[in-house]
Amino acid sequence: MNLAALDIDGTLYGGTLGFALLDELHACGLVSAHAIQSVRDTMRDHRGAGDRFRHTTGPASAAYARAMEGVRHTDAVRASRTAWLRVRHLLLDSTAPLVDGLRRNGFTPVLLSGSPQEMADRLADEFGIVHRFGMRLASDADSAYTLRFLSLPAVPEIKADLLRTLAADLGADLRTAVAVGNSASDRALLGAVGNPVAFEPDDALRALARDKGWTVADRHTLVPLVNALTAPCTHRAVRVPPLERSLHAYSS
Repeated sequence: MNLAALDIDGTLYGGTLGFALLDELHACGLVSAHAIQSVRDTMRDHRGAGDRFRHTTGPASAAYARAMEGVRHTDAVRASRTAWLRVRHLLLDSTAPLVDGLRRNGFTPVLLSGSPQEMADRLADEFGIVHRFGMRLASDADSAYTLRFLSLPAVPEIKADLLRTLAADLGADLRTAVAVGNSASDRALLGAVGNPVAFEPDDALRALARDKGWTVADRHTLVPLVNALTAPCTHRAVRVPPLERSLHAYSS
């Protein structure tokens, strides 16, 4: 089995899916405007952090958890369905042909995102993607979200480890795998596979991609470049550096 790991925000979707969920929950009276603004403020800092993204991941995630605290899981799932119908037009035009091309070439798409699991599930359902990993909050005995995270793929090492664990479970070789991401937080994920693709990367990721010789694509070139990488005749193992070497590239 060959895997293709795909980031969501800024890679498949032209925005931040988590805000669609928060806005819908606010419309339902379940999340305050003040809490959402706090998330937006911390996310603004996070997006512009570049190589400092490690210092902003925690505050941005904590702000989201505070906004969601007390919301019941069933209400969040219900809101995610309404939110998805409202924002699905923001999927990039390259997304559907990218997923279709990967499948034609024998690759299994995998979603790995710092976006909420509830919204990652909606995108995954749209394209029939079985393996999807998003940000997940723990619930209390009443199924209300707490401040504790069950999974936080916004942390680069966690995103890469999720892919490694899935590959081990499925018997997939990451030396032939593809990963597509657009920001500094995707570095560990891209470094974990044999065929990394930096999609419209931020400045920090672009510099790393240039140094590492990784493929760089935009929304016009992504599909043909990935099709070329995943064509059956190119399914060959590429040496992947060990985790500690991959992490050294962006450790502060």
